[in-house]
Amino acid sequence: MTAGTSRKARVTSSPPAQEAAILAAAANEFSTVGARRANIDEVAKAAGVSRSTLYRRFPNKDSLLLAVANDAFEQGLARLEDATAGLGPSEAVVAAFTAGAEMVHTDPLLRRMVLEDVELRTITAATMSGLFIEMVTARVGGTLRRAGAEMPDDDLLQAVELHVRLVISFLEVPNTEPEKQTVEYAAHLAATYLAPMIY
Repeated sequence: MTAGTSRKARVTSSPPAQEAAILAAAANEFSTVGARRANIDEVAKAAGVSRSTLYRRFPNKDSLLLAVANDAFEQGLARLEDATAGLGPSEAVVAAFTAGAEMVHTDPLLRRMVLEDVELRTITAATMSGLFIEMVTARVGGTLRRAGAEMPDDDLLQAVELHVRLVISFLEVPNTEPEKQTVEYAAHLAATYLAPMIY
């Protein structure tokens, strides 16, 4: 085997596999050093792709960051759906908020995006568009319907949209009081004020 054949596979990797590798490497880079210091060359190297391959998919750092954020949000929604499996609608609301708070505190990328890196929050705020809110509302509404919510569709979606907008507000402007940044406090808010909105 020559030295050239010991490199990470590039030509044989499928485009979806390359993109997954890029997103994983970029998530690690952004969570480790933040948006300002993130090095695209390091991302390409860690993903085992060339710079040109990376730039064909993501022409600049902002587009890569938004793709990483969207991937993180999608994975987060899947984890919330798993957390609510088998629960009734009110219990599902509390479980989802609790799981979401745990993710923000334990996932390095989400923690940096939400709590630590103002520049990351500024860039990813673009993903919190009206279309994003509609998509998340519909998905969460469907989850709560499967959990047994009986309220009319319009009422359910309106209540869920309020929940989603509250979450975005907390993400964009985190509470400055340490005791209100805990998983337990998120569960308390959900149980006291949000769960009663769903029936």
